[in-house]
Amino acid sequence: MEHEEVCYTREIALEKAIEIEMNSFQTYKDAYLKILDPRIKNLVKNLALEELDHKHILEKAYFEETVVLHQESLAETPSMQLTLMLQEKPLGEDADDQEVMIYAIHNKKRLVDFYKNMMTQCAGAPMEEMFKKLTKEEKNHLAQLEEMYEDVYMPDN
Repeated sequence: MEHEEVCYTREIALEKAIEIEMNSFQTYKDAYLKILDPRIKNLVKNLALEELDHKHILEKAYFEETVVLHQESLAETPSMQLTLMLQEKPLGEDADDQEVMIYAIHNKKRLVDFYKNMMTQCAGAPMEEMFKKLTKEEKNHLAQLEEMYEDVYMPDN
């Protein structure tokens, strides 16, 4: 995903965010169909549903003055930065649970980077707060994926 040095108009920013949420949902949906481990399957299902929720919120923003995301105060969970040590490969039909998890972690990191970049590029603009909240939520999703990966595939760490 390339990073453009621009703060889009409200409508274009919403369209890009909706597109990225749908791509993320599709990744989780595809992963869900391949995963065998019930713990991972449940996590991926919940993340997919949250992406649909984000998409719905962003779509509603076309008709409202402000975008309201989850109201609870989310503490930002730091990333373990597993993308630095886990090599991503395209998912084949024979991908196992671990490969699916690695792919999902990398996909989520791309989403975090997109929202973080949009937040930076829109500093001072009305869209900044929305991208700030989305960045925080997606960072928490990334942390959930990383924690599950660590629990399942790195149990001695």
